[in-house]
Amino acid sequence: EAAAVERIAALQADLARAKQAGRLTAPIEGQIAGAEGALAGIRAERQAKLPSQIAKSDNPEDRSITDAVNAAWQKATTNPDLAIYKIQSSAYKYSWLLIPLSVPFVWLLFPFARRFRLYDHTVFVTYSLCFMLIVLAAATAVNVWTTLSWASTLLALYVPFHMHRQLRETYLLTRFGALWRTGLLAIFAFIVLMLFGIAVLALSMS
Repeated sequence: EAAAVERIAALQADLARAKQAGRLTAPIEGQIAGAEGALAGIRAERQAKLPSQIAKSDNPEDRSITDAVNAAWQKATTNPDLAIYKIQSSAYKYSWLLIPLSVPFVWLLFPFARRFRLYDHTVFVTYSLCFMLIVLAAATAVNVWTTLSWASTLLALYVPFHMHRQLRETYLLTRFGALWRTGLLAIFAFIVLMLFGIAVLALSMS
C-alpha cells in the first residue's frame, strides 16, 4: 500500500511537470487512474472487503457461465473455511487426474519413437508422480518438525536432477537427449499443474 501511494505521488508530480511544459498529459493520467485502482484493491483486500462478483461479460451468450462463477464465488466468500475444505478434498480425491493429464505431454517428448507406447509413458508418469509426492511429504515433514529450511530447498533442487536421471535411464537416452527433454518436461509439468488446479476449482465449486 505504501509503495502504491508513493507511485501515485510520483505520477502526480510528473503530471504537474507535464502540464507546466505543455506536454500531452493523457498517458500519465491513465497511469494515475490505474495506480489508484490498484491502491483501492489493496485497501479492499486488507480490509477483507472482497467484491461480490468476479466474472463479467458483455456477451449475453456467456451470461450463464458468469452467473455460475459469481454464485460459486459468493458461496466461497460467505464460508471460506468450507470452500478451502472442498478444494483440499477435491485435490485429494481427483489427484489421479494428474496421470491422464501428464501422459500426452510425455508422449510429445517422443512423438516419432515407435518403440515407446502409451503404456510405457503411463508407467513413467506414475513412478514420477509417486516420487514427487514422496519429496513433497519429506519437505513438509522437514518444515513442520525441524528448523532445517535448507533441507527442503535441497529436496526441491533434487527434483530436476531426478527427472533427468529417470528420463535418461527409462528411455535409454543420451545425456543431451535427456537434458533438453528435462527442460521441456519441467514446462509441461507446470502446464499440467495449472490444468489440474483449474479442474480442482471447477469440481470443488460445482
